[in-house]
Amino acid sequence: MSVSEAQLAEFRAEVSAWMADNKPADPGFLLPQTFMEVGDERQLEFLREWQHKVWSAGYLGMAWPKEYGGGGVEPVFQSIADQEMRHHNVPICFNVIGLGWAGPLINDIGTEELKAKYLKGILSAEDIWCQGFSEPEHGSDLGNAQTRAVRDGDEYVLNGQKIWTTMGNFARYMILLARTNPEAQRKYDGLSFFLSPMDVPGVDTRPIRKITGEY
Repeated sequence: MSVSEAQLAEFRAEVSAWMADNKPADPGFLLPQTFMEVGDERQLEFLREWQHKVWSAGYLGMAWPKEYGGGGVEPVFQSIADQEMRHHNVPICFNVIGLGWAGPLINDIGTEELKAKYLKGILSAEDIWCQGFSEPEHGSDLGNAQTRAVRDGDEYVLNGQKIWTTMGNFARYMILLARTNPEAQRKYDGLSFFLSPMDVPGVDTRPIRKITGEY
């Protein structure tokens, strides 16, 4: 698809006008500048509503397939929308793990069934995603991850712990690394990447309180 400079300039003006008209008023509490700072339900629901509004206006997931909630246009349009969001200093679209990690992966290699199940919820912020990489004994040294995944028929049973899992107490789904082959010669070779629901039996989330009193 060929896009002219005139079309891009017109689109930029459209997005800029929308951001100026729809930038929310100060909610009366501190708004996070990154998704890692979302610490309470007020912030979560405010940002969820804002992301849903941006998506409903057509300015989020613009290059994702239209049949799964995206815009179906060239990625350059999303780049312009992102630039204008920063220019107008509007709240963040906070579902970053879904938007930047899980969603693109599902788009690239997922089945049509998986795309239909997950993508729209990521864009609308109905489904929050978190990342399970770091572990209590090894931090972010992923090569030493000890969480195990053992195949049981068509499913895997996972056992282990993750830590520093931003928004883990709010998330519906997690992307995580687990060891499927503990006998692998290279420690990185035995790891597999999973998409896991957070509402299954055995999953226990425990928020860590920061020195500020927030989570």
